[in-house]
Amino acid sequence: MKSFFCFLIGFLVLSGTAGAVDESVNDLSDRLDRMEDALKGVQKKLSNNYVGSAKRPSGDIESVSDDKADVLLLQLQEAEQTLRQLTGEVETVRFKQEELQNRIDRVNADTAVRFSEMEKKLAAAEDKIKKMEEEKNSAEKARKEAEKKKKEQAAAAAKAAKNKEAELKEIYGKKTAKELYDQAFSSIKKKDHKAAQAEFEAFLMLHPKNALAGNAQYWLGESFFARSMYQKAAVAFAEGFKNYRESQKAPDNLFKLGVTMAKMNKKEEACVAFKNFTKEYPKDSDTMKRRLEAEVRKLSCP
Repeated sequence: MKSFFCFLIGFLVLSGTAGAVDESVNDLSDRLDRMEDALKGVQKKLSNNYVGSAKRPSGDIESVSDDKADVLLLQLQEAEQTLRQLTGEVETVRFKQEELQNRIDRVNADTAVRFSEMEKKLAAAEDKIKKMEEEKNSAEKARKEAEKKKKEQAAAAAKAAKNKEAELKEIYGKKTAKELYDQAFSSIKKKDHKAAQAEFEAFLMLHPKNALAGNAQYWLGESFFARSMYQKAAVAFAEGFKNYRESQKAPDNLFKLGVTMAKMNKKEEACVAFKNFTKEYPKDSDTMKRRLEAEVRKLSCP
């Protein structure tokens, strides 16, 4: 749109310039016509004077006084001078007219070039706008498809979670929260980490707000860590720290998150976890502080 306005303004300016030049040419043409008419009048007057003088009888010429002859000669000289001046002015006007015509030709040529350039720029701008609209439509289509896919995935996950909960209720539904926790903790002590994982996951799904949920989340992370499943362990410890900050195992979740990150060769993330531990739990036990200092030295954290 901006290019179109520039094009329109340029057209009006150039049209105004050409109009002014045309008006000047018309004025000069009128002036030239008037001067040519005056020139013809002078030429006619001179012709009449000469012809009249030639037709006078010789007796009349002799009878003309010297004063009258001088006056007639002066009039003839003035007429000749006027004729020369008019002739010069006519030539000047014609020269200016030619200059103006040349200027008109240059303006017309320049206008054609500018219009051509403006048309090219306008066409390029229109192509760019069209391309941007196509990209916008494509992005909007991709966004809608992503949202649709996200909703479908969320619905599938919700359905899977519901099915999983129904399955767990079928298996562990007859046990109390304390009985299920004790069973899972017993599996940990027996180093049956796979069974402990299933049991702690069942506990967290069936009793997410139980007082032991923070502990269960920590031990779930340990069941992964013991099998070197560090990615899942990191997720479990991070969720334990985030979701159960008031739990007695919250410090252990944060500390073990740092240790797990170190195992994954993510030194920077590990050091951040240890630094946050110091801020979050400055009054923790001396044993935990010594463990923390050892890990920090091992990683050479700043």
